[in-house]
Amino acid sequence: MRKDYQPLTDFDREFWATELEDFVPRRIFDAHTHLWSDSLAPGVPVTVQEVGFDELDAWSKEVFPGRETGYLLLPYPAAGMDPEKTHLFMAQEIAKSRHRRGSTVVTPRITPDSLDEAVKRHRFCGLKPYRSFAADPDNCRITDFFPESLIEVADHHGLCVTLHMARIDGAADPQNIEDLARLTKRYPRVRWILAHCARAFNPYTLEKSVFQLAEMEHTVFDLSAVCSARSFYLLFKHIDISRLLFGTDNICAGGVHGNYVTWGRAWKFLKPVPLTHCRPDATLVCYESLTAVKQAADMAGLTPSQIEDIFHGNAARFFGL
Repeated sequence: MRKDYQPLTDFDREFWATELEDFVPRRIFDAHTHLWSDSLAPGVPVTVQEVGFDELDAWSKEVFPGRETGYLLLPYPAAGMDPEKTHLFMAQEIAKSRHRRGSTVVTPRITPDSLDEAVKRHRFCGLKPYRSFAADPDNCRITDFFPESLIEVADHHGLCVTLHMARIDGAADPQNIEDLARLTKRYPRVRWILAHCARAFNPYTLEKSVFQLAEMEHTVFDLSAVCSARSFYLLFKHIDISRLLFGTDNICAGGVHGNYVTWGRAWKFLKPVPLTHCRPDATLVCYESLTAVKQAADMAGLTPSQIEDIFHGNAARFFGL
C-alpha cells in the first residue's frame, strides 16, 4: 500500500511532549479510525490514502508514544465502493487487530439479506453508513443513506452504527433530531455512535440540540476530529461522561497538519499558511483535537478517572473488551 499520509515533524513531537504527554492516559481506545484500499473502488478517483491495519497501528504508536491502543476499525466511505469487496477487506484487517472490533460499509444498494449474511459470516460489530451514498449528500435525511430495512438488520444483531449526520445544520436541524429520536426508540438494540460530537465541528449545532440528544437512549458520542473546546465542554457539561468515546478519525482526517476552523455557522479544514508575526508550524488535527479536549476537561473540572473513562473505560464497556 502507498503511504502518502503525513509523517510526524519535529514540531509534532515537541507539541506532544509539552502539551499532551501528561494529559493522555496510558490506555486509549480510538473509536473512530478508517481503513482503505483502492481495490475497493476500481476506477473511482479517491483522494484518501491507502491504509491497512498494520499501517494504522504503526502510525498510531508513533503518534501516541508509550500508549496501549485499541481501535474501532471503519471503512472509509467512498462513493462507488464495492460493498462485497469491502466486507472481505474489513474482515481481513479486523482479524489482525488485538480486540477485533470493526464495522463494514452499508449503502442503500445493499439488500437486507446480503447485509445479514455478511454480518454473520464476518462477525462485524458495527456498520458505517455515510451521506455520500445518498442522492443528495448535503441535504439528505438519515434514512436516505441508511434505509430502515437495513436498520432492522442492525437492530436484530445489536450492532453499533457510526453516524455522521448530513443537512446544513447537522444536529441542530429539526428533521435530524426528529428522525434520530424516532429511530432510537423504534430500534432499541441499535447502539448509535454519533460521530464527531454529533457532527459539532461548529459548537452552535450542539448549543441547539444537546438537551434533546441527552434524552435519547442508546446513543453515545465519539470525539473525533472536532477542534472546538466549546463543543467538548457542552458534552462534558450536559451529557453523562459514560456516553463519550475518544476518537481521532485517523489517518485520513486526523493525520494531516491543520485545523478544523469555524466562522459564523460554518466549519472547514484549514491548511497551514505562511506567517511572520508568530510561529507558523502546524501540528496534526488529532493533536489539535486533543488539545481542545484537554482545555474543555479543565474548564469542566473533569476528574482523572473521568478522563480515563473517556479515553478507554467507556469503550471497554461499550465494546465488551
